Amino acid sequence: MPSLRRDTSGNVALLTALLSPLLLGFVGGAVDFYHWSNEKARLKQLSDTLATRGAREFLLANATAAQVKAVVESVIDSGFGESYGFGSVTPNISVDADRGEVTVSLKSQPSRALILSHFEPFKDKLSSRSTAVALGGMNVCVIALDDTGEGAVAANVNSQLKAEECSLISNSTSTQGVVSSGLSEVEAGMICSAGGAFGGPNNFSPMPTLDCPKYDDPLAEREPPNVGPCTEFDAGYGERLDEVAAAAVNAAVTEVTRTVDDLTGGLTGGLTGGLTGGLLGGYTTYNLSPGVYCGGISIGAFADVRLAPGTYIIKNGPFNADLGARITGENVSFYLVGDDATFYFGPEAKIDLTAEKAGPLAGILFFEDRNAPADRIHRILSDDARMLLGTFYLSRGELRVASLLPVADQSAYTAIVANKLRMTGSPTLVLNVDYNGTDVPVPEGVGPVGGTTYLRE
Repeated sequence: MPSLRRDTSGNVALLTALLSPLLLGFVGGAVDFYHWSNEKARLKQLSDTLATRGAREFLLANATAAQVKAVVESVIDSGFGESYGFGSVTPNISVDADRGEVTVSLKSQPSRALILSHFEPFKDKLSSRSTAVALGGMNVCVIALDDTGEGAVAANVNSQLKAEECSLISNSTSTQGVVSSGLSEVEAGMICSAGGAFGGPNNFSPMPTLDCPKYDDPLAEREPPNVGPCTEFDAGYGERLDEVAAAAVNAAVTEVTRTVDDLTGGLTGGLTGGLTGGLLGGYTTYNLSPGVYCGGISIGAFADVRLAPGTYIIKNGPFNADLGARITGENVSFYLVGDDATFYFGPEAKIDLTAEKAGPLAGILFFEDRNAPADRIHRILSDDARMLLGTFYLSRGELRVASLLPVADQSAYTAIVANKLRMTGSPTLVLNVDYNGTDVPVPEGVGPVGGTTYLRE
């Protein structure tokens, strides 16, 4: 008797047909849930970032609640959310200046889902809330006061600005208020521009925070020293470069004349001996005292100038150190007054200076007269200016650095408050913040004035 077998293929097909919608719903729902969870996590990351950016403004010590809120709003308006995958978000920003707190709440419509859009809570808007708190203080070592100019802080060609443990602030509202171009690199604890910045991730570390509140001149209330009668006029020490070159040529010509029998040997020996003897001759030491140097101070080759502690007023003339000059001064400060009072540290000049510990210019190495002509240029070209301890206060002028070797790297601290700071060529400007490593005080408003931020759940 043949066996009877039941044909189940129809049942399987029927069962598959019945279960397919459920399977598709389950898979679709899982995919929808993954995307929904991912969007929610990204919205949280965005609110964390915005709250932290806002709180960091309190590190500048002068930011108001309105300014902090405006910074966060400007970041949102710039389309920053697009980098997190959100075309638009609805923000609610709360700022507590007394506590240094910034709370950012965001809502955004989730992407259209295949299955879950029909169910609660998946059809509601995504929401996230983050609170960041500013705590402690951060060191401020560069403040560019120019409020409109392009490149108020600028590093060009192959310049290196190393200020890893302090903040750099540009008050310029220009779209290129901070510039780092070519192979240049600007490193700081924080880079803050009241306007925009030019340069990419290879030029900045970290990338600048934009639309920051302006930082008031921290030394605006510092009184300059009294300017008394002139104690020196057109002070000059050492030999001028043209005189040195002329002496070397004269020595070579004399040697050639005396060696007519061997013209080649006389020419070679004369040039070598004359130039070597002239440029590498012995130094003369000059000891200077504080006073009013009318017409400025010019220091040339073979001059080893040693400055006694105190205030040096450079009036109506430059403070120049030319090729081969040496300047050493411990606890000295310079007040630059008059139209022509600038400083210039030439290549191969050796500069070793620390600011005063007390008096009107305590902690300030150079103080420029607030009535000086705008945009005067002060230059550091020296390849041996490694000790510049104190603050450069050049509220009207521009500090230019174009050396080949590190500048200020052996200083416990160096701070710059200038109308502009510009570097070009291949200099490396190092701004240390070892405030406990010196008894030279840090002027109020620079140094440790701002800190760290953290997210509070």
